[in-house]
Amino acid sequence: MHGLIHRSIEAFLREVCATPLWSRVAEDVGVDPRGFQTGRRHSDQVSLDLIGAAARRLGKPESELLEDLGAWLAGLQALRRLLRFSGRDFREFLHRLDELPGRAHMVVPDLGLPEVTVMIDEQDRVIVTLSEPAGLWLPVLAGLIRAMADDYGALGVILTEKDRICVHVPLDAFTPGRGFSLGGQDPEVVT
Repeated sequence: MHGLIHRSIEAFLREVCATPLWSRVAEDVGVDPRGFQTGRRHSDQVSLDLIGAAARRLGKPESELLEDLGAWLAGLQALRRLLRFSGRDFREFLHRLDELPGRAHMVVPDLGLPEVTVMIDEQDRVIVTLSEPAGLWLPVLAGLIRAMADDYGALGVILTEKDRICVHVPLDAFTPGRGFSLGGQDPEVVT
């Protein structure tokens, strides 16, 4: 896996869960507690081991930790801007999720995100599937979708089922959502 993924897991654990937890997880897995270099590739197993060790230490399911990671990623300003370019509202964002791997590829060509497929079922739910087994990506994407529903101010019911994410949007404008400007600083950031 790309070093950027390992570095993201590390940053999440340091920032959200505290640096001492990161140090213990790094020790559990046998990686350098000083952290990862973003340009290096590592075995996919390292990611699995990092998440497994962190989940055990936190006493929570791996899928829950991965969803939290996805929500945290969506809050990073650079990624949030990339995601918000996907649509004017949450529904449009969902319908264009299949473009996400291509957008990521433009920024980090060898990141290796799986293909995303978006369909609408007979109950008007958005069904999101990935081109490879769920693994780490599905819960991370579910957390990212959850965070973006909040960002847009939509009420989204997001369920992760075995190998897919089902999203029902009962209300497009549940809350005002966070400000966003395509041309510069976001309204809530302007001083």
